[in-house]
This record gives sequence, structure tokens and C-alpha cells, in this order.
Amino acid sequence: MRNFFRGGCAAAMLVALGGCSFQAALDKMVEPARQKELLAIGERFCTDPASTTSLLHPEIASTVVDAAAVLPRECPDGKASWQIANYSWKTNVTPGLKERQEEVVLVGTGPRKWTTVSLRFYAQNDAPLQITEWNVVGSATRPDALLFIDQYESTVRTMRIVIAVVLLAVGGLIVWLIRRRRAKRAA
Repeated sequence: MRNFFRGGCAAAMLVALGGCSFQAALDKMVEPARQKELLAIGERFCTDPASTTSLLHPEIASTVVDAAAVLPRECPDGKASWQIANYSWKTNVTPGLKERQEEVVLVGTGPRKWTTVSLRFYAQNDAPLQITEWNVVGSATRPDALLFIDQYESTVRTMRIVIAVVLLAVGGLIVWLIRRRRAKRAA
């Protein structure tokens, strides 16, 4: 009975994992307030690049001003819908030094145009995160950055089906074993 309970817990965990969408996983990794902040930063690179200079590391602060004239060509016309396509973070704590790094890929979708904004944030000790690398690329076709989300969602759908089939098979096996054992006892 104990092994059945452990197996049931493992199956329940797999079912819970199978029901997890990309956005739900992202919500567990990144606070919603931080997500909104990142999306706003990505959008500002397209709509008002000069307003992002205060977020940039001083060594690259002038790069946005220099690129401001060409950034609108890379961005969707009018109001775009933005989403996080990829997110990662790292922390390194050694005596006397604490480093934090955050990387995010944002995609803006507008009429017949997509924009991919890649940002890398870095901070030491208790300093605020600053952008140390950035890239803005426009595209007339769906960007590769969205492929990860598509693959993730496809995998989740497949997992839901596979887990349901496995649970039905395990349930059927258990019922068959119980009936077989009762039949042997009765004989």
C-alpha cells in the first residue's frame, strides 16, 4: 500500500506539471510586477529609446541615443502587444561579492511586424540592476524567440495526453491484479 501511495503522489505531481502553461511557469519564476516592468522597458526601447538611458550601465548609456534614429525601423508600427519569450537569472555569492544577472527576451507583435528585444541586466552587491547588453531586431516573420513558447505549450499538451493514458493503464493494471488475486483466493 505504501508503494501505491508513493506512486500515486508521483503521478499527481506529473499531472500537476502537465497542466503548467508557459505563462504559469513564468509567473512562478518572475514576480508579476517584475514582468510588467520588463515588458515596459522592452516597449520603451521602441517608443522612447532615450528614456531607457538611465537603466543602462554608464559604459553603454550613449548607445541607445546613437541608435535612436534606427530603432523605430525595427519596431512595430502603432501599439504592439508585448510578451516575455525567455527569461533566466543567475546569482553568485562569494565572500565580499554578490553578483546578480538577469536575461530576458521580449517580443513585440504588431501589424505584419515583430520585434525581439534582448536585455541582460547585471548588478553587484546591493546596487540596482543595470542593462549591460541590449539588442533590438525587427522582423516581418514570426521570430525564433517564440518557438520556445510554441514547443513548451505543445509539450504540455502531449504530456497531458500521455499522463492520462499512463494513469488509465496503471489503474487498469491495479484493477486486473486485484481481481486476479481475489480469483486465486476464491479458487
